[in-house]
Amino acid sequence: METQDRVQNPAQNPAQNPAQNQASIRLAIEGMHCANCAANIEKHYRKTPGVIDVAVNLANNTGKVVFDPTQASVDDMLAVFDDLSFTAELMPEDAPLVDTKRRAKEKARIAKDKRVFGCAALLTIIIVAIGMIPGWHMATGNALAGLFVANPTHTQAMFAANILLMLLTIPVQFVCGSRFYTGAYGSLKSGSANMDVLVALGTSIAFIFSLYITFLPVFTGDWSNSSAALEINDGMPYFETCAMLITFVLLGKILETRAKGATNQAIESLMNLTPPTACVVRAGNEQTIPLAQVVAGDTVIVRPGEKIPVDGVVLEGATEVDESMLTGEALPVVKSVDDAVTGGTQNTTGSIRVRALRVGSDSTLARIVRAVEDAQGSKAPIQRIADKIASIFVPAILLIALPVFLIWFFLVEPDQASHRLQQALMPAIAVICVACPCALGLATPTALMVGMGKGAQLGVLIKDGSVLESLGNLKAAVFDKTGTLTQGVPSVVDSSVDEEALALAAALEAQSEHPLAKAVVLYAQSHGVNTTFPVESFEALVGEGVLGKVDGHEVFVGVAQNADASEASTNVIVDGKNRGALKFFDAPKKDAASTLLTLERDYDVTSYMVTGDVLSAAQVVAHEVGIEPDHVFASVKPLDKATCVKDVQAHEAVVHLDQEVAQSIDNQDGLQKTSERGIVAFVGDGINDAPALAAADIGVAMASGTDVALDAGSVVLMRNQLSDLIVALRLAKATMRKIKQNLFWALIYNCIMIPLAAVGILAPALAGVAMALSSVSVVSNSLLLKRFKQ
Repeated sequence: METQDRVQNPAQNPAQNPAQNQASIRLAIEGMHCANCAANIEKHYRKTPGVIDVAVNLANNTGKVVFDPTQASVDDMLAVFDDLSFTAELMPEDAPLVDTKRRAKEKARIAKDKRVFGCAALLTIIIVAIGMIPGWHMATGNALAGLFVANPTHTQAMFAANILLMLLTIPVQFVCGSRFYTGAYGSLKSGSANMDVLVALGTSIAFIFSLYITFLPVFTGDWSNSSAALEINDGMPYFETCAMLITFVLLGKILETRAKGATNQAIESLMNLTPPTACVVRAGNEQTIPLAQVVAGDTVIVRPGEKIPVDGVVLEGATEVDESMLTGEALPVVKSVDDAVTGGTQNTTGSIRVRALRVGSDSTLARIVRAVEDAQGSKAPIQRIADKIASIFVPAILLIALPVFLIWFFLVEPDQASHRLQQALMPAIAVICVACPCALGLATPTALMVGMGKGAQLGVLIKDGSVLESLGNLKAAVFDKTGTLTQGVPSVVDSSVDEEALALAAALEAQSEHPLAKAVVLYAQSHGVNTTFPVESFEALVGEGVLGKVDGHEVFVGVAQNADASEASTNVIVDGKNRGALKFFDAPKKDAASTLLTLERDYDVTSYMVTGDVLSAAQVVAHEVGIEPDHVFASVKPLDKATCVKDVQAHEAVVHLDQEVAQSIDNQDGLQKTSERGIVAFVGDGINDAPALAAADIGVAMASGTDVALDAGSVVLMRNQLSDLIVALRLAKATMRKIKQNLFWALIYNCIMIPLAAVGILAPALAGVAMALSSVSVVSNSLLLKRFKQ
């Protein structure tokens, strides 16, 4: 790519279709148990007129629906659940996902689940002890049968023990396990099949077969010691299998819920940064009120050691504020009158009074939490694989279980003819019960939740799941110069202006807010020059400089007609005479060169720079940070930055085409992939870079301190450090690795366990244990992302 010195008129943005009428709602959903549940809800929404997009998150039991309000109402969106076995309620847009109400409901549900599991476990222990410990079954049967008949036969003793096991199993099967029957009914009613169908079907088959074994003596009327009832599994039913399956699945759900809850810890830690109350001054009196009652304009008193409750500006006092919990900055930041402070940060040394400017859902912290929650609720494109598998998973398992049963029944000879049905049923039940779609449904969202929550703690906001995959394919990054690659604070590096003229120029520039003006004043003061001359008139000439009368002299500071356009300099003209020039330089950030080197060396990312400076000045910065001379766009106006991004995208597409052609000289099919190209990111401050951020595949916004440009890009670097771009890349790749690991283990688990169950190696009870552990292992693997370090 050749060097481009853009001086032409700004290019027009490409025509865009008018924004579609859109409204969105957030839902708190109750009753989802597996990936099929989430897929079923999404399927019904997509059939609803007016729905534009829908995403249901199994990991945090929420959903987001985008719809056209001219075609459908909120009531229409909620009516979707009328035909489903789930319940949903609207969540206010400014309500956090882990608010007090939802947390209380979650705790109540977990407590109930523990009670249900406790009852199931107690009964199951008794059932297993009677049914499986050698001698206990017959001893119990003889004792019970002896209450009714003297010297009971073996068949009568077996019947008595089996009746006891049946009575103990019924509460486990139909009371503790009622959730599976309710879920299965609702799922089948809505035209799909979920995990509940598998559990209910598998355990019901085992229960019915056990009933058949138990009451066979009643059907035959033969109670002798040689009764035909003893020929099927020696008269032993499979009630312990039913109980163990239900109990192990309930245990798995409790462990899964606990692990899923841990994925929200990053969000909760952010929410807990703000104190529950605030001390405000009203009617001249100090009073402590709940934080929710603080309004914009209130005067808030923050004492040493307290957390600042709101975003605002310091009215009185001075202190040092620890902002590490939001920005990761280790050293406290000095705050005095007129300085901005952010809610959630820690006041350390002094007492200050703060005027509240942004409170509640408008605060920086609330917006960060909302951005992370939205990102956690989004779907990475890789999740499409899991969604497709989940949509056909249960029917496929049932289709597998049928031939397994038929093969064992018709083709495999049993050791006894009476064992044929038993021999065929057990592997089929094991296949049904070992299959687990839950792990597939949790593979992606749990990793996203932990990864993005960890990013927020490290000062990196990744605002969409699809960005994770895009970051993994990043091939080029276009950097804005001022404030992104450089400090954004120019300084005078050379001066040919005499002291008298410098004093007059500095006095005039003191009236301006321009960064170059401030640099002139600081330079003069650092050289002991008096800058207090009276200014009688002042005029700012846009694009030229400043003009005024200082101490009786006509002074102009700016670009003179004969100035060298290749230098970043300002001439000082006093009473029509050129008294010299001041040269400026905006130094690169300390981490700029190392960051760009790491991008190229470790990630094969090519760097470009765009700036409004003239080419020669731009080349100086490019050289210092390690950008190739022909990768510099100079003299670019703000609206032209998007065009530069598109030029880089076109260049990357050509490079990709060349690589594809080189790799497919002997393969004609290879040319079909040439429409693909590497991902291009734009990195800017988010202030005047909106078109470029939108034009790039990934928009990365640098935030200045805690003034987070949350709406500027799909990735926000909260600490205004370029090195955090590397953190974002590493975190994205680590999260994608976890997602792929989770999908692999979820798939390989089913690929291994289903054949083991089909050939009779895995007993149904063990199948229940394996199914329970599969989901827990996936969530636990995602939680390992919490160990990610910068």
